[in-house]
Amino acid sequence: MSIIMKSLLRPPLWPLPWGLGILGIMLAFAGCGTSSSGESNDIEAPRRPSAAECGFRTMPGASGKRKSPSAKTFPTAGVYRYNMIGTQAVPGSGVRVKNLPPHSDLFVTPPRRYRGLTCFTVQRRYAPDIANTTTYVIRGRDVYLISLRIQALGESQGIRPNPSVLSVSNTGSSWSGQFGGPTYGSYAFSGLGKRTFRVKSRLLPAVGISSVVSYRGAVNGAQKTITWISPRQNVVLSESVRSRQSFGVSALQLRSHSHLVSLKPKQLPYHE
Repeated sequence: MSIIMKSLLRPPLWPLPWGLGILGIMLAFAGCGTSSSGESNDIEAPRRPSAAECGFRTMPGASGKRKSPSAKTFPTAGVYRYNMIGTQAVPGSGVRVKNLPPHSDLFVTPPRRYRGLTCFTVQRRYAPDIANTTTYVIRGRDVYLISLRIQALGESQGIRPNPSVLSVSNTGSSWSGQFGGPTYGSYAFSGLGKRTFRVKSRLLPAVGISSVVSYRGAVNGAQKTITWISPRQNVVLSESVRSRQSFGVSALQLRSHSHLVSLKPKQLPYHE
């Protein structure tokens, strides 16, 4: 497997959680309740996370001695569009397979800063009623996944991995760890080297990250994700994911592939 040199990880990369993608974005899918008949399952766009949601005061390394990352180390706020192909399947008495929409949207909130930490939230919207919302904290050159919420077909589950998941590391080409909570498990990341992608008329260099996660507890399952990120724009250019999970008597399988349509995001559908 190719090694990503440390120079390729400066500025630090951040993995956008595309749908059921990178490490533990599908750690939880179990329901906190199902919408009643006739109630809309449409999901609201995320807003800039509060200081409490970011967990600033409990995050190690918050001090006035460490400078916050520059604006170039995290994505520009807005709504990014991706071309997408894929399927979702709900096993049961007969496996029900449904195509995913041809496009998916990625919402990125403005950041919130506290001393040496920077926090922002992203949401991958597969469909009006299917989305993953994840909050990240940047500390130095490392990026931590501190919370996520899975919403699908009227069901919702939010969790905070303990400890926070190290989603991007500047210490080498591979890293792994474990997390606890109602859903617990392990993860591993590896660098894939470099590739070039075309977005409209532009050829953009990218670095790849492969992730594997397995989990048990409130949700049982596993997933594999390959993500290609532009270190210049700090945006995911392409991502593929395969996942399976079960929760209670329900189960879900998903396969998908996405490709960025434009580097320029649309304005968020609200004002801070």
